[in-house]
Amino acid sequence: MSILGGVKYLWDDKVLRLMFLVITAVNFLIVGPLLIGIPVLASQRLPEGAVAFGLLMSAYAGGNLTGYLAAGSLPRPGGSTMRTFIVLLLAVFGLVIGSLGFLRSTAADFILMLLLGVGNGYLSIILFTWMQTRTPREMLGRMMSILSLSNTGLVPIAQAISGAVSRWSPTALFAMAGALVLVVTLWTAFQPTLTEFSESLTAKPNGEKKGIRTEESQAMG
Repeated sequence: MSILGGVKYLWDDKVLRLMFLVITAVNFLIVGPLLIGIPVLASQRLPEGAVAFGLLMSAYAGGNLTGYLAAGSLPRPGGSTMRTFIVLLLAVFGLVIGSLGFLRSTAADFILMLLLGVGNGYLSIILFTWMQTRTPREMLGRMMSILSLSNTGLVPIAQAISGAVSRWSPTALFAMAGALVLVVTLWTAFQPTLTEFSESLTAKPNGEKKGIRTEESQAMG
């Protein structure tokens, strides 16, 4: 019942619901090509083979680490700037994923994977921090569990689909994933609640929204 309460809270909060759907959809579309498609590309198209695979995955991991550090140290944009940034970053994700299927250069793929990692790391910290500060403390564990379960549970499905498509055409796998990420980006850009999300990044955290009182206000009252 507690999980159902968390799901209900998530679904009733339109902004949380939007970002949850965006995170889940983009993660589903990217994780398959990364885990299945990159090894196929390294094996079939890149002259360095296993070395290329190691370089590409290291670039992605290093990019994520750089993105984490940037999100924690750089000033966080707010308002319309963040809204535009989110849309542009999601569009870049789609373009990068789509491009990987057409390139046969390890160096070019390395740069794209590095950029993809930086963007993913930065956006992950921003969104996860925002979700934690927006969610009331008593719902926080359930909210993070739902998010983790949804993304982890979709990984095997994404891998199975990616494996089937890559056997037909690795290029099609990346092109289709990139195109679908762009569709998600376009849909997200026209959601009215995206504006509320960008504005809430600079708002006070969970305790003072929706009539929920913080521990400090409870002590004073």
